[in-house]
Amino acid sequence: MKRKKFISKTIFSIIVILILLFIVSPMIAVVGASVSNTEYFQFPPTSFSLRWYKEAFQNREHINSLASSLKIAVCAMLAGDLLCIPACFALTRGSRKIIKKMQVLFMAPLFLPMIALGVGLMLWLAKLGIRGNFWTLVLAHVIVATPYYIRVVGTCLAEFDYGLVDAANSLGATPVKAFFYVTLPSIAPGIIVASMFGFMLSFSELIITLFISVSSLTTFPVRVYSSMVTEGLNPMILAYSTIIIIIVLIVSVLAEKFAHWSKYF
Repeated sequence: MKRKKFISKTIFSIIVILILLFIVSPMIAVVGASVSNTEYFQFPPTSFSLRWYKEAFQNREHINSLASSLKIAVCAMLAGDLLCIPACFALTRGSRKIIKKMQVLFMAPLFLPMIALGVGLMLWLAKLGIRGNFWTLVLAHVIVATPYYIRVVGTCLAEFDYGLVDAANSLGATPVKAFFYVTLPSIAPGIIVASMFGFMLSFSELIITLFISVSSLTTFPVRVYSSMVTEGLNPMILAYSTIIIIIVLIVSVLAEKFAHWSKYF
């Protein structure tokens, strides 16, 4: 019996490790190829060089597009906080029938193909006579991030004990004070996690941005996609990708340590 248990655990562990390697193998290939000295994709690298990182920091076009993506992502994150968090409060305090119907509407962008959403937004903006600009991109990215805000913050509010708010009110706290001193600290981890989702989704969004952006405003994913289409895979892109992977890993570790964000998946 013990032998069978050991064999089953060993097989299960091997399967898990193989699946994990399959998932992280693209990132390993990107990181490894970024330190190669060759002008084409090579993994494993035959020589070690930081040449492409140096070129990445000196390329003004990519740096400008990276700055544009960061600005849009920050604005989309803040707009998502201002628009979606009040919606989460309304959904958790409303009647059950209305909640279910509204949740389906809010979660719709999660199930709708991005290309269909991109075409729909492009046609809708054209109908209104609005050209793609910075703020249309921000609002489009908020639409994409909305289901994650509803899911994460809504879960926090569903688990929140509103009796604490009643207790604070009975002790003389105004509704505003009760919100900032009782409710907000309790759901802060969920807001942080949802904001991080909103930022990362906005920063990496490509398909919708291709449909509604203009040539004067090029985001980093669009710049990378365009350069790959015209020039092929430039190792400099791998250097940018490696930097982004490292930043995301650091943020993920910190988010798990301080906000326990794995429980929202």
